[in-house]
Amino acid sequence: MSAQSLVQTRCVMFDLDGTLVDSAPDIAISMNKMLLELNFPPHDLAQVRDWIGNGAGRLIKRALTGQLDGEPPEGLFKQAHQLFFDIYEQHIHVESAMYPGVLEGLMALREQSYILACITNKPRRFTPPLMEAFKIDHFFDYLICGDDLTVKKPDPQVLQAILKQTNLSPQQAIMVGDSASDIKAAQLANMKSFCVSYGYHQGKGVDALGADYIIDSIAEIPQYLLSTA
Repeated sequence: MSAQSLVQTRCVMFDLDGTLVDSAPDIAISMNKMLLELNFPPHDLAQVRDWIGNGAGRLIKRALTGQLDGEPPEGLFKQAHQLFFDIYEQHIHVESAMYPGVLEGLMALREQSYILACITNKPRRFTPPLMEAFKIDHFFDYLICGDDLTVKKPDPQVLQAILKQTNLSPQQAIMVGDSASDIKAAQLANMKSFCVSYGYHQGKGVDALGADYIIDSIAEIPQYLLSTA
């Protein structure tokens, strides 16, 4: 697809986990502490990486059942949900790391006066602390977390909420993410999408996600946009 289609871009929307920050190590540690307290077997980091992307609730259900769409008993889920939140709150950014190129990319986009938004399925209880820990919170004009609206990605309403607030059309914004949820949300919102080659692809190959562009670093995005200026 020609980069010329990006000429109208005014807003860049980013996913957080797996796109800007590798948070899987801390999520996995917290998840396994939760499981051990409930007398469930732990899961390895690779498995947890594949389960990230659809919000904390779905992640907990996957950990309890070992299935992508598994549904544990309601009482068990509620107990596990509270336990995981309490544990993870104390372990948000112990072993997590920002991906190479993120800071450079965000700085360049800011210098070029793009509107930046972070749209994550992560609960708000954890999102600002994580962004502040890596000193990237100040780059963003807008933040929508997984419990801010009644829907989450891949529902396009989450992206459309930013379009409404900025008074922009879908052709004036792009979505940058790492998972099927990010790319599907962009497609349903009629927006162009960038998928990073790293991150959490929910067990799918990055080529199978259907993104318009695949990049190895956030630092590449300004080059795509500048080439159409």
